[in-house]
Amino acid sequence: FAISSLSNCFANSFVPQPIIYPTINGHEAIIGGRLKPRHNFHIGNFDVHQCSSNAILRLSSNSGDSNSDDQSISISPPSVLCVGETLWDSLPSGIYLGGAPSNVAAHLASLFHSSDSSPTNNNNNPTVAIAACLGKDQLGKEAHRRLSIKGVRTDYIQFHDEWETGMATAILDENGDATYEFNTPAAWDGLQLEDRLLELIQQNDNDEIVQSTTRVFIMGSIAGRLQNDHGATSSSTLTAIRNSAPEGTVVLDVNLRSPWYTPESVLKLAQGEPEEGKSPNKLALLKLNEEELFTLEQWCGLKSASSSEHEDDALSGDALKQRMEQLANHLNTWRVCVTRGKDGAALLCKGEDDDDNIFHEHSGNKLTTNNDGDTVGAGDAFLAALVSSLFIQNESPERALERACALGGYVAGCRGATPEHSDAPDDLRRVFSDSI
Repeated sequence: FAISSLSNCFANSFVPQPIIYPTINGHEAIIGGRLKPRHNFHIGNFDVHQCSSNAILRLSSNSGDSNSDDQSISISPPSVLCVGETLWDSLPSGIYLGGAPSNVAAHLASLFHSSDSSPTNNNNNPTVAIAACLGKDQLGKEAHRRLSIKGVRTDYIQFHDEWETGMATAILDENGDATYEFNTPAAWDGLQLEDRLLELIQQNDNDEIVQSTTRVFIMGSIAGRLQNDHGATSSSTLTAIRNSAPEGTVVLDVNLRSPWYTPESVLKLAQGEPEEGKSPNKLALLKLNEEELFTLEQWCGLKSASSSEHEDDALSGDALKQRMEQLANHLNTWRVCVTRGKDGAALLCKGEDDDDNIFHEHSGNKLTTNNDGDTVGAGDAFLAALVSSLFIQNESPERALERACALGGYVAGCRGATPEHSDAPDDLRRVFSDSI
């Protein structure tokens, strides 16, 4: 195949070009990721006329038949779009590709790839893409390359003209828990609301193309850390996607990294902002840890049993369920998930009324960690497995929580945020993956 034109995909020639694999998948062609062609064909010229969420590939024959018609093949939007930061984590053990949305995307790509060969696979393979902003530097090019290798679609990545690719220096405590220092401003602060992002939201509003829409938008609160300071645009982009995406499609991962948040900015993402004559759309899922739960309760003026002498009792059972129910009602979300570190997690799924609510807990997995292990990325891996199970595989909340705790527990005992799933112990991999 000859690639004639990629000018609309990348404006700058130095940006790594994606490998383009022509394949027939029903009526859809897929760019990037791992592909399993179902039909082999030979075509003289392969022209890419535009690269967006609705890219059109023009395939023309070079056989000399002037009467042959062009074939247009539409590329499906990603099943999941992760929005936010792609950066590098500098840890004592080395430098690793990171950023919460990027970590989630990498784990989702691995989970989706493992399901390709599942006996229940119906050839409608899900994909995941990342919408992030990188710098025009070597670290940006390397981040782009590694995401592609991991099977994450990179056709929504942007490149900033001035700011460098982000770097987070992680400082680990004796338990392996990390605090972060960021270079500021960085390229990931400059994510813009491009037309191709708006197209994904608009496609979700069209009931006639349910099979080809983006089903989940995953974002974290930290990407909007600068608000409008320094000319940053990521905060306004997150807000626009949160408010415009259809009901029950946005997953918000609360990441409170001092000093990079305000109560107003986090609550605005959680609650959403109403359009004229309409109530704000509900979140599909709000994820936070036990400390963030208490913080958000304070911000919302909610009564919390965790402030009493029975704090441990408030993190399990009926007491925790009640806390999650009142937070879900206040923050406009269908589901709340609270992670509890080594003690597992809890998931609340709301029904039409409180009597229909579903509540499950998981106590976590006992793991043997290596001496170089850290907890970086464990929550991101947890979220990836939860989203895959709940929203892509449509499994029960109980099964989803089991899968999420297994993958999160595995990553908590490894170095870096995105270890290979194939290296996980068999007993855990049987739980979070369909490939074994």
